[in-house]
Amino acid sequence: MNRLRHSGRVLLASIAVIASGLVPPGCNALPTKLATPGACGISLMIWSREPKEAKYEYFEVDGGTFGYGGGKDGLAMVPSWETPLSPDQCAKLRDIASRGGWTSAEQPTPVPVPEGGERLADVAVMWDGGRRQFSASGDDPSVREAIAMLSGIAAVRFQRQLDRLPEAGKQSR
Repeated sequence: MNRLRHSGRVLLASIAVIASGLVPPGCNALPTKLATPGACGISLMIWSREPKEAKYEYFEVDGGTFGYGGGKDGLAMVPSWETPLSPDQCAKLRDIASRGGWTSAEQPTPVPVPEGGERLADVAVMWDGGRRQFSASGDDPSVREAIAMLSGIAAVRFQRQLDRLPEAGKQSR
């Protein structure tokens, strides 16, 4: 059942990726699947991409859980793993979104269409007072800050995985 559910998510994300190629870069192509702000008080999805570098990352915060997908999972907008966020991490994320104007009633300024390969981020955010989707330059300060924070969480998890591996060299049996 879980495998079937995962396959369905991959199929939907793949369709979204294909469709995103048909959508002008200034339009947000994220699927609108956010459930509730939940324990974090905010839900969000960020799809960051740098086509020139073939670098794709997908960040998802939903119901107080953070999910990350990089590489092919980032391209397909599918988190490859999830972990709960602490109250402090949630508060920092809400602060970044608030300072960046993501949770205000005003529509964000449309992002200019990036020249071939520049960094671009599609953002979907939901909070107790509303919901918004927009595209932004990947160099936007609030987008950079959110990606840096969430990438830091992902890096810690990655390092833990590396630390579990045996060291190179002779191994005792």
